[in-house]
Amino acid sequence: PISGAMGLMQIMPETADMLHLDDPFNLAQNVDMGAKFLKMMLDRFGGDVAVALAAYNAGPAAVDKAGGIPPIAETLQYVSRILGELPIAY
Repeated sequence: PISGAMGLMQIMPETADMLHLDDPFNLAQNVDMGAKFLKMMLDRFGGDVAVALAAYNAGPAAVDKAGGIPPIAETLQYVSRILGELPIAY
């Protein structure tokens, strides 16, 4: 888990504040807000699943700065692992 990340969806404190997440350790709230944040990243990055996952993991600013998936070992691993679990036609 990422240092400082909270709950099942590993939401960072800044993201919790942005999403007005009252209790990041409330399972239902945490999953709901994690899903909403992922949807925000999908919308922001034009539906590109790999880039949206990178933004979920490393933050959208890191993706913007890198112009795509940032060359961060943990982020590259995260994106590869998730994409490897998805069916071919996602």
